[in-house]
Amino acid sequence: MRPFYVVISYLLLLASALEVSAAPLDLAKLLKNGAVRVEASSGRVLLQHRDEELFIPASTVKVATAFCALESLGGDFRFTTDFFQGSPGTLFVKGLGDPSLVSEELDLLAQELAPKVGRIDTIVIDTSFFSSDLNLDGYSRSLNPYDARNAAFVANFSSAYITHRRDGTVISAEPQTPLTPLAQRAGLRLSKGKTERINLGSTWQAGAQYGGELLAAFLRRAGVAGAMKIEVGTVPPGARTLLRYRSSQNLTEIARGMLKYSTNFTANQVFLTLGAHAYGTPATAQKAQRALTACLESKADWSNFHIEEGAGLSRRNQVSARLMNQLLERFQKYRELLPTESGFQAKTGTLTGVNSLAGYFELPEKGRVRFAILINSAVPHLYKYEVAKTLRQHLTADLR
Repeated sequence: MRPFYVVISYLLLLASALEVSAAPLDLAKLLKNGAVRVEASSGRVLLQHRDEELFIPASTVKVATAFCALESLGGDFRFTTDFFQGSPGTLFVKGLGDPSLVSEELDLLAQELAPKVGRIDTIVIDTSFFSSDLNLDGYSRSLNPYDARNAAFVANFSSAYITHRRDGTVISAEPQTPLTPLAQRAGLRLSKGKTERINLGSTWQAGAQYGGELLAAFLRRAGVAGAMKIEVGTVPPGARTLLRYRSSQNLTEIARGMLKYSTNFTANQVFLTLGAHAYGTPATAQKAQRALTACLESKADWSNFHIEEGAGLSRRNQVSARLMNQLLERFQKYRELLPTESGFQAKTGTLTGVNSLAGYFELPEKGRVRFAILINSAVPHLYKYEVAKTLRQHLTADLR
């Protein structure tokens, strides 16, 4: 008789579970001061709570930045960097906002540039494509690489991966990146025995200096001689063009990496570049805000929102769950750029007191749905996924 009682017990438990899963969701309690909207691909609303109200979106705003960049510049757009010959021994570098100048890219660049130059005693970095008084909201003065300042020419996101050994020496913690003087000094700020990626200063000038130092190191590896002292200046009239270097990555590839790793520096490089292309140089925060706002109004039918910067660092960014769903409808053709976690193809967003998730998931019979969760209260880091799983379970139970 025991198997009979086991079966009965199982059926009772299953019935109880189905009853609970089919019960109405207490979205106010679940979201803890937040909003949600889930839509079928047809546009039919499946779940909604406070979805017209404005909330801080954190890094889910990167979906908007990626969308507008791809729509405005095109997926095949490639960032460029220009090189000029001035007086003998002087190389001028005109930065144009390329966020992809990591060590591997600089190595390729140096190999292409080296045959075109002779001895280099001075490298002058021209960052005038971006305004010299950029001050995007949301940054702090920490060593966190997320706080690295944007500039028209930088390398490795204006950060370095460094080991401060217990004997007091500093080394590069990645074999592809030479240790430069600026990185060496920055490494001394780490506690002995620590290895970390840190930003290299609280000003854009530090990023430009580091970019120049790394470029010089790779040019030396490519066989170029000279002192290669780094200065910040402008390209003089009449300077001879040596090279327009095109990034090995197109904008689609850059956007994929930005969304996967949530790279704030890349997002705001793209944000500022949008402003410069729309309203001319130098790029400013105001031009970038105008460009992204105009794009979202015209291409995603957004209204009653505010964009302060393009990475999601600023608490002045204000978006509703309904607007995020409108964006996701238009972003559908680019959705493969989003990372996938626990069956959700989505972008996360996290600040202190902000937890958000926006993207897509599959439902039986209904297929792909889009959703936005915007929580503005102190919850655990992964709480957004717990909410998303609860929503998915609830909607799946409703289909039974």
